[in-house]
Amino acid sequence: MTENRKVVVKDAPEIAEEVQADYAAVVEASEPVQQEESVGIEDIPDDELVWPNGPTAGQIKAWKKEHGDVYVTSISYDKHIAWRTLTRLEYKNLFKKMEQLMQAGQLTQSEANLWNEEAIAEVCILYPSYDKQSLISEMAGLPSLISQEVLEASGFLALEVRQL
Repeated sequence: MTENRKVVVKDAPEIAEEVQADYAAVVEASEPVQQEESVGIEDIPDDELVWPNGPTAGQIKAWKKEHGDVYVTSISYDKHIAWRTLTRLEYKNLFKKMEQLMQAGQLTQSEANLWNEEAIAEVCILYPSYDKQSLISEMAGLPSLISQEVLEASGFLALEVRQL
């Protein structure tokens, strides 16, 4: 646990005048302040909601056992999306299906891009339940945003690239 000191700076015009300076300040340091420890999902009881009207900690723990890492994206103050990464096999299957639809003339290139975003969102969103049919009443950018974050977390974007 890290200890921090609180520092207070007070304007001191009387000292500035006494020493013939334009400005003077008094700095006071308080006793160390203990910070709160962060709480992980493993520390929360299984039946407790992670956010209002959201999944329980037990559900998140089960998803983590099944899928590995679980992420949350906050769309608004009270709307949160829990999701997981995409496996290589899932990615290959989605890509293959999209390619078949394009070759059959069922999708244009722009429609294929939208289809791909929606398919990734459908596969990877864990909460709330999500399918392409529910898109009618959802925010237009939701599949784009989630699919972009899924691809980044799934290794399609490097954290750092350096020349050696």
